[in-house]
Amino acid sequence: MKFIKSHKTLCIILAIVFILLIAGIVLFIKFSPDTNKDVYGNRLVDIEKYPIDQERLQVMSTEFATNLEGVQSVSHNIKGRRINITLKLGASVPKDIAIQYANKTLEYFTDEVKSYYDIQIFLLTDEESEIFPMIGYKHKTSSTYVWKQE
Repeated sequence: MKFIKSHKTLCIILAIVFILLIAGIVLFIKFSPDTNKDVYGNRLVDIEKYPIDQERLQVMSTEFATNLEGVQSVSHNIKGRRINITLKLGASVPKDIAIQYANKTLEYFTDEVKSYYDIQIFLLTDEESEIFPMIGYKHKTSSTYVWKQE
């Protein structure tokens, strides 16, 4: 007791630091992300009922690169309920032909997959162009792409 009376300011400072430390730990625990939970929450419920045929995507990539004029490469990426497709085209490909190529990608997905996944398509070129890049987006409830030109 004698120590506390003689070192009153030190004890008050230590008490304040202790309270701030506890408050900091509580706030950190409350606002830190829970790494044990799924990143997508419950948005991916029943995703296993809508499998994407990887072979069909490979066939699409091969057919586009070999059969369609001006297509340099095709790649795809699936993240959660979104399918991203990248078509790399030559700068000489007209806008309407590029959109036809993009719409052709929908033929490689079943109706069930199209009604569950959102699909984005990126039309790019290596060369400078007034048309490209273009981005098409198809929501799971729509039947065609909506286009945005950068």
